[in-house]
Amino acid sequence: MESDTIAIARDTAWVMSLNDVAVVRLPISVRAQSRRRVLERLALRLPRTAASLIRGLQRLSPRSRLRQGLIRHFIRQGIEALNRRDFEAIFGFYAHDCEFVPSQLPTLGLEGTHGRTERIRFQQRWVAEWGEFRFEPEEVIDLGDARRLLVLGRTKGTGLSSGAAFDGEWAALLTVSDGWVIREEAYFDYGEALEAAGLAE
Repeated sequence: MESDTIAIARDTAWVMSLNDVAVVRLPISVRAQSRRRVLERLALRLPRTAASLIRGLQRLSPRSRLRQGLIRHFIRQGIEALNRRDFEAIFGFYAHDCEFVPSQLPTLGLEGTHGRTERIRFQQRWVAEWGEFRFEPEEVIDLGDARRLLVLGRTKGTGLSSGAAFDGEWAALLTVSDGWVIREEAYFDYGEALEAAGLAE
């Protein structure tokens, strides 16, 4: 049963006000099969042009349907790339000096990273050590400050060594600056992620 914390109408955005800032919650899902799309190819070939597009998106109001639609598109595209192991595509939107901060992974012997190249290496190690898995987002929350997005969903798969199936909560808090993702915070608990985003109830 879905957590009440993230229960929303699935066919429309849900807008609320937090400290006079519009916070928009958007339902999102990904396809089982995907391939590189136009914006991914653009980001890889013309990264500065892609960053300019994202900067323009950040200037729009959180209530803008264009902003909502583009946010859905970018997040869906990124997670689909992650699921198909196309790390060059997803991390093409990350700054060269980006920071990755995993909330609970240090207890598993996995530390955070600095830099796009190290972020890609981390994801490659994760796949090698944890086996078959995929991310299934449920919603993306535009925090309305033109910088941060919170993605909530689940991670599902089968352990490489044990063969046991797993299905758990997963969240990513993204900070965007000048058109690039500069910080990614990973969580495996919705409550912890919502608190970090300033949305704890």
